[in-house]
Amino acid sequence: MDAKENLEHIASFDMESKETWAQDWETDNPEFHTDEVNAMLTKHHDEVTRGRKNLRVLVPLCGKSLDMIWLADQGHSVVGVELIRKGIELFFRDNKLTYNEKSVSLSPENQGTVFKNNGKNITLYECSIFDFSAKIAGGKFDFIWDRGSMTAINMMREGRLKQYTDIMLSCLKPDGRYFLEFFAPESPENTPTQFKFLSEKSITENFGERCTIRYFGKQDMPAWSGSVDEGAVEQEPGPNNQDMKIVMHYYLMDFK
Repeated sequence: MDAKENLEHIASFDMESKETWAQDWETDNPEFHTDEVNAMLTKHHDEVTRGRKNLRVLVPLCGKSLDMIWLADQGHSVVGVELIRKGIELFFRDNKLTYNEKSVSLSPENQGTVFKNNGKNITLYECSIFDFSAKIAGGKFDFIWDRGSMTAINMMREGRLKQYTDIMLSCLKPDGRYFLEFFAPESPENTPTQFKFLSEKSITENFGERCTIRYFGKQDMPAWSGSVDEGAVEQEPGPNNQDMKIVMHYYLMDFK
């Protein structure tokens, strides 16, 4: 599939449904996973963390991201939140990490599970991000690394993005920082209308009253993992099959 077809495919997902996410984990490499540590995170780590060590770092909708291993190796305490248990188990399996697990109370009605590896100081919570809080995690965070989580939340029903932003900012210390990544087409031409893209406007609407917002730049999105189908016939470039260019945008937020 090309980029447009992939976006149309993703737009068909019911992002509110746990079953949708579980189906995405039926393979060991779901739609949003990448097998590399994020280049912008490693490049700007010292700047976005102000050169501080031993930070409490939150990674929402973490999946089995290798960014968590890298952040822990920089000396940070990493907490991830993932809805699907298989994603958590694969993270520990793929990185050859042992863990302990126990139940955790999310609310009087809801229970979750917490997985902890002491060797690298990584803790993962199996629960909905909408049931998560700083209280559940034992305190607020110095740094949030949102590696595409907000993109998925934006595809949910009306009001979810504000709810998510409120939860994330409530988890952040007064001097904490929020580093955000999301993707969008470089040009609106030929864009699938059913995909709800984030934009500078939506970032300002959700963060502007409480935070200063700094645009950190952009980079080309790596090729889609499913962009080349086995047995597909290669097409000649032309006006009807030009693949759209997708770019990753990065923003850094601080409380005012």
